[in-house]
Amino acid sequence: MKKIFSAIAIVFSLTSCEDVIEVEVSDGAIQLVVDAFVNNLAEPQVINLKSTKQFFDEVVQEAFIADSVYIKDDLNNMYFFEDELNDGNYTWDDSVLVHEGRTYALMIKGNGVEYSSINFANPVPDIDSLNWEYSPKTIGAENGGYLVELVARDLIGQADYYWIRFKKNGVYDTRRAGLNLPVDGSFSEESMADGQLFIPPISTFPMFNVEDSLGLKDTATYEIWSLTEGTNGFWSEVLNQSISGGIGALFATPTANVKTNIISTGTELKDQAVGWFSTSLVSSKTIIIKEKEGEKLSFPLF
Repeated sequence: MKKIFSAIAIVFSLTSCEDVIEVEVSDGAIQLVVDAFVNNLAEPQVINLKSTKQFFDEVVQEAFIADSVYIKDDLNNMYFFEDELNDGNYTWDDSVLVHEGRTYALMIKGNGVEYSSINFANPVPDIDSLNWEYSPKTIGAENGGYLVELVARDLIGQADYYWIRFKKNGVYDTRRAGLNLPVDGSFSEESMADGQLFIPPISTFPMFNVEDSLGLKDTATYEIWSLTEGTNGFWSEVLNQSISGGIGALFATPTANVKTNIISTGTELKDQAVGWFSTSLVSSKTIIIKEKEGEKLSFPLF
């Protein structure tokens, strides 16, 4: 027993004095950041270009001013994006850009370097309807509110990757919990349900917090965006790097640069880019929450 207490005393004596070690971190190379998620909606399409900043800097990211930004499809149609305010937001607004089954190439030229990326526009299923049901305050829910469920059936014959987005009163849910990435309408590639109805929790997003719960007269919108397998993998890496706290953080993989599909003609690190280019077809459905006798979810959530 004396030996045990002696060992403990030695450990405390070794750890009781701490030396402050200052590590000098070298500045990283400033690179282009590409945020290019375009779709088939009849609304302005925006490609956001910024420059990276040093990790410990508190300044905002600066706009990347390019010589030209355009998308070219496999039918040789050209879509030129303009940045009228020089704020890094390059916009194209002329009818519909993305069409099913076409291949699109993004081209960015700036600072003597050319950046490019290629993406395919996969099909997307229609949303048949939206159901809703009132859920009273329960354990784990701060208050009562309406649950909204999308009714849609996965496309048949191949692995389909989707991004399901929810809007309340026209505002997207941008929380990490709102990044909904099903494969074939189910949870993951391991539990695919080819050609089947979308199932919970993919099909039903509970709005339980006081600030985002749905009430009568609120507008609820569901969107399904078609993705490629590569874009699904990109979002999965982003999710993995945003884990904080709890058992999930314990088993998260070490932080590393999220992969990119932006290719550069430059050879130096400063001439490389990060970010992603994606082309999606989008289906959507909107309802206004109202009292409706007999209205309920297809799949009970509890």
